[in-house]
This record gives sequence, C-alpha cells and structure tokens, in this order.
Amino acid sequence: MAKVKLTAVCKVCGSEIELPEDVMDGEITSCPTCGTRYIVRLKGEKVELEEFKGDVEDYGE
Repeated sequence: MAKVKLTAVCKVCGSEIELPEDVMDGEITSCPTCGTRYIVRLKGEKVELEEFKGDVEDYGE
C-alpha cells in the first residue's frame, strides 16, 4: 500500500507545501518559501489551508 502524499498550495507565493501524513485538523503549518502561516483544515480526503492571523503562542488557549 503506497503512502499518500498530502500537499497544499501556498495562497501567497504558490509554492507546494508538503504535510506529514499524520497531520491533524487545526494544526498550524507554514510555507517553507515565504513563511506564511496556515491552519490545516481536513475535509474528508481534501486538505485546505486557512490563513493564520495571530501569535502561535495564543493559539488553542
């Protein structure tokens, strides 16, 4: 069984963002090219990125 490679596209610079196969809904990731931060939203087999605005330290409290 082949591993599924989860990827998303940065909305700012268009770079491909590779996500770990165990990524969870609501996890924060960032673009390796421009550094824009996103909240990962899993919708079935689909991955969407929601722009993160704020401090990582405040997230989830």
